[in-house]
Amino acid sequence: MHPLSATTHAFINGLMCRHFPNHRGDLVEKLFLRVDDLFAGNFPGYQCSDTAYHDLRHTCEATATTARLLDGHLKGGSPPTIMARDFELAIAAILIHDSGYIKQTGDHEGTGAKYTLTHVQRSADFAGRLLPSLGVAAVEVRIVQSAIHCTEASVTVSKMKFASPVAKYIACAVGTADVLSQMAASDYPERLPDLYKEFVEAAAYSALNGTGIGSYRSVEDLLSRTREFYEMYVQRMLTEQWGGVYRDLEHHFGNGANEYLTAIEANLQRIDSLPAAC
Repeated sequence: MHPLSATTHAFINGLMCRHFPNHRGDLVEKLFLRVDDLFAGNFPGYQCSDTAYHDLRHTCEATATTARLLDGHLKGGSPPTIMARDFELAIAAILIHDSGYIKQTGDHEGTGAKYTLTHVQRSADFAGRLLPSLGVAAVEVRIVQSAIHCTEASVTVSKMKFASPVAKYIACAVGTADVLSQMAASDYPERLPDLYKEFVEAAAYSALNGTGIGSYRSVEDLLSRTREFYEMYVQRMLTEQWGGVYRDLEHHFGNGANEYLTAIEANLQRIDSLPAAC
């Protein structure tokens, strides 16, 4: 197992053992191994990951964030009640949520960033092919796919259909974790040029295919608009679309504070202070 994956898996396994000491499922370990193979180019039919920003590291960071949200929810004791299998399905969704960036064998044009506009559906499709082989039932696959769709930038959760309140919580947790893990990362400001590269390729590819996608004019433009992105988009998504589940992190950290929000504000201040952002 890749060191990043091994560390993340050990962290998640520790949380699950704490909450579900009698659970002996091995789905999470199998998923980490499959996702490792996928990103490394060892999964049949796929090349190795070649995106500058959406890589295995981001997937592991987002997965750890999802686990922290679930841990906080369990500690907080509010409904809906999360069981061991629900925990596993949430981890499955976040581990697979960016698989749609990875090119299939024979696809030699550009990088996986060209699939930015369609990567969510591609990821959900991959989940539909992978999970049954790991013993995941059809109804559970749909729960995972719904959670993956909840990471869509333009998602309207109120228009989505969920199998249960637990399925909705899982979806909101996965969407929340995807964004928080990115913006709270210790080197988020330094990684924004890589994200810009992906946007440029996505814009060019979508224009060629007649779909159209907005783009930033430059790295400097991206930097200067990052705080606006957080305050006008991310905060609304956290509270309105994803139901405020980010507050469960306060129970995880146990000090009444949300360390992700603190880290994001620190990153925004760093970005604001950069000459390029002026």
